Amino acid sequence: MRLRGTPGVRMLSQMRISAAITSETDVDKIAVELCEHVRAQLGAAKVDLALLFVSPRFVGSLPDLVEDIHLRLGARHLVGCTGGGIIGEDREVEGSHAVALWAASLPGVTVQPFRITQQQVEESNGPAFWHSELGIGPEDEPSLILLPDPFSTDAARMVEELSAAYPGRPLVGGLASGARQAGENRVWINEEVFEDGAVGVALCGAVRLRAIVSQGCRPIGEPLIVTKAQRNVIVELASQPPVVALQETLKALSEQDRQLAQQALFVGRVINEYQAEFHRGDFLIRNIVGLDPNNGAIAIGDREIRSGQTIQFQLRDGATANEDLRELIEKQQSALAKNPPEGALLFSCLGRGKNLFGKPNHDVSVIRETIGPLPLAGFFCNGEIGPIGDKTFVHGFTSVLALFEPIEKGN
Repeated sequence: MRLRGTPGVRMLSQMRISAAITSETDVDKIAVELCEHVRAQLGAAKVDLALLFVSPRFVGSLPDLVEDIHLRLGARHLVGCTGGGIIGEDREVEGSHAVALWAASLPGVTVQPFRITQQQVEESNGPAFWHSELGIGPEDEPSLILLPDPFSTDAARMVEELSAAYPGRPLVGGLASGARQAGENRVWINEEVFEDGAVGVALCGAVRLRAIVSQGCRPIGEPLIVTKAQRNVIVELASQPPVVALQETLKALSEQDRQLAQQALFVGRVINEYQAEFHRGDFLIRNIVGLDPNNGAIAIGDREIRSGQTIQFQLRDGATANEDLRELIEKQQSALAKNPPEGALLFSCLGRGKNLFGKPNHDVSVIRETIGPLPLAGFFCNGEIGPIGDKTFVHGFTSVLALFEPIEKGN
């Protein structure tokens, strides 16, 4: 049987969440299998929100598939996108087709889907613009899920704008993937399927969305102060050419780490400069995109680098990424024990999975081992959206785990 579903719907609170994944190829059967399985677990509970993630091979059939699932499930709201890899329960499907459905009954929660176009991003003139466009104010304290198409939107700017409009609020998601060129991805709300823009949903009320962002890196060397920067270029690092500082860092490494640095070297920018010490998870990880042999400057994939900031070089490999995800979940165990999550969404980079870990199903296996068999769905993204500190960013090579926790009265 191809279908996989939640071992048992989580019902410790009034919130109910269920999920299923199928590798069925017959489009006419996909909606029937997924909806029957999810509905059997939820019983008579109404579906306030459903999320659907679909392999690109089904793009031609998407309007009918989305409509069929929306109607069969009886969901008040359905949002989703295409993904180059699909995640559901205990499976991460890479290099093949799959469809995952996640459905939630969310009593006491206002669910408001929205669509954003690139034109809106370009017209934005501050937080008040987004409060008006989305019909949601900061006093509503929303938790946001965002699914942009990377070809037709400036996703980084979109995330930056929304993060500023709703400061300190959780914003998670991923960039639609699987397309080779513009116009091939799809995003949808209810039964409307779009070739461009972004879709999302705001959740207000009796739900807490806890985000765990695993960037999978470990710092090497020592923290260094940027003493001169221009746009995304570090011109001076600790009052010397950045390449000199990098060479000194590499010299102190083991031979194995020096070999790793040839293909997996990154820069981490400290998010909270007021900390006395910096550890893994305190950095926003960015690619090194170029070196200038003339002045030793380093260009990185970060538009916000400036003098006075602290950076530290970083390494990434499968072992580090595994350790990072486990450590970040472990830090949350006390809070999770007090208020267990009822379900989860997982947004993982296309560069993770078997490419990084050498085996399938790594991230979902770690989540099941450390948290439990949650109703879970998601996809492999072309960029992952999640907070570091109080601000949200678009990441790469990252897994963003969004845990749905009920907020009981008095909490």
